[in-house]
Amino acid sequence: MKRWRNKQNRLFWMIAGMLGAIVALSGCAGGKLRHESWPGLMVNDGIVYAANLERVQALDAETGKWYWSYPPESDTNVRPFYSTPVLAPDAGTNGLLLIAGFKDRVVYALELGESPTEQPDLAWTFPPADGTTLGAAGQYVGSGTVAGDLFLIGNGDGKVYALNLADGALVWTFTTKDRVWAAPVVKDDVVYIGALDHHLYAVDLTSGKELWQFETRGAIAATPVFVGDFLWMGDFAKTLYQIDLETRTAVWTYDTTDWVWATPVVDGNILYFADVGGHVYALDTETRTMLWDNPTGVDDSVRGRPVLNTEGDRLFIAGYEKGAIHVLDTETGDKMNWGVELANPGRLPGDLATDGAQLYTMPIWVTERVRTFEMVSGKVAWTYPVAESK
Repeated sequence: MKRWRNKQNRLFWMIAGMLGAIVALSGCAGGKLRHESWPGLMVNDGIVYAANLERVQALDAETGKWYWSYPPESDTNVRPFYSTPVLAPDAGTNGLLLIAGFKDRVVYALELGESPTEQPDLAWTFPPADGTTLGAAGQYVGSGTVAGDLFLIGNGDGKVYALNLADGALVWTFTTKDRVWAAPVVKDDVVYIGALDHHLYAVDLTSGKELWQFETRGAIAATPVFVGDFLWMGDFAKTLYQIDLETRTAVWTYDTTDWVWATPVVDGNILYFADVGGHVYALDTETRTMLWDNPTGVDDSVRGRPVLNTEGDRLFIAGYEKGAIHVLDTETGDKMNWGVELANPGRLPGDLATDGAQLYTMPIWVTERVRTFEMVSGKVAWTYPVAESK
């Protein structure tokens, strides 16, 4: 066990070093950031909110038309954004968009306008501009979660911060023993936190006090998901866990063939998940029966969360290194013909997103920051910036 933990620790430091190198490389190309890390986007009510390194941008989901960027183009204080934006629709007058800076370690709350075309106002920051609150000492890599009047987000300093949505005031912090990359999840006023320290923590939403903890075999980087009264999560020890929230124990485990880095997808009682080696699984969570598993479903490594189409009969998975989208039949696990082979697909480390009509990706190592596909045909619908014609 000690040898296994030492091996994992070396791998974690290697990954952390990669993140540090990204910041160092950001001075290249005349001060412009290189698009190399975990970008994130979300789609809501016809708008794409994308963390495009130097800026967070709002685009028309159907056409890719640019609406606004934050900070404005005139702001030369570049802040890398890797964490996926989070929308708090009931906060403020028209909703808040919450984003976290990687290098400056600041959470920004943007007050959205009445129209999606309006440039948002800065509602608050954490730490505040006057420096009265120290704030996080590490980097924000994972996404956050809105729960009631709080915004919860984990940090590389091993803490989870609970911020008041109204003004960004710090309500509580919870400290783990290692980095927190997975987004916290909330059920019945309990916050569940997966950390790289091989633990799942249950924390009171109001006070931030620990209720209980569960030790796993490996680090947790994927956000846990709920199916009924159970919490499901994977770790870097090639294990999928079914956690009974009442008994606070693992009632069932399944050994995968590689690390589970991507957050699973839930459709009713079916859990779809993939490991880093590209092995894809479909599990009936009620009977704990593996409906199918496809060891070659993705001929690539998988880090980002897959998505389902509206009908639930197609599972879309992003290959990280080769940058291709793979589509599996959810009934059989067989690979489907979809899309065309791109000349320069880049890489796809982030989660996929969909609004039912289109599939949204954020490739790296290419000029395009957002690439959108038609869900049915797989044809490229639009890119941002517009791809140069050959």
